[in-house]
Amino acid sequence: MVAHPVKITRDASPRAGNGRATERPLRRALAPVLAGAAVGLLCGCGGAGSQVQSEASGNGEAAAGAHFTRQQELVEEGGRLFITDGCTGCHTLDTASRFGPSFAHLAGSTVTLTGGRRVLVDERFLDAALLDPGMNAVRGYAPAPMIAAVERLKLAAHREDVAALAAFIEQIGPESG
Repeated sequence: MVAHPVKITRDASPRAGNGRATERPLRRALAPVLAGAAVGLLCGCGGAGSQVQSEASGNGEAAAGAHFTRQQELVEEGGRLFITDGCTGCHTLDTASRFGPSFAHLAGSTVTLTGGRRVLVDERFLDAALLDPGMNAVRGYAPAPMIAAVERLKLAAHREDVAALAAFIEQIGPESG
């Protein structure tokens, strides 16, 4: 892979006023790299699955052309959407929280909703929360940003995106067992 230099420019416009370097070119350049790295880690690229495929075929060439399972494709698409749709503005993949809950330990946990009801964060809950965040708001987090994001992204009309995001969030959660 050939590295292309990323130019960070100084914004000299009167509105900027502070002369700080703009981050947009750098973010645009890093987004695909971060997305690929996150998806690679989450999908287990190069893990035992590809080794089994390689051993079964007798060489490594078949493993290089192996297809993802449907679930792996959903997780990969969910990872891409997590970055490109702006979910990173409110949610993290580590234990830190921002404006929304961290995804590090969300799947498989029990959360309390704003109405006091306790629910298990499973695929069913994630689907419902992504489609109607106002009715499924987690206590301690303002629902307005999530409601606005769901409306902006028109998730109700894109059920495949909902399934992909839910699969991605579930993949991040703690392993059972």
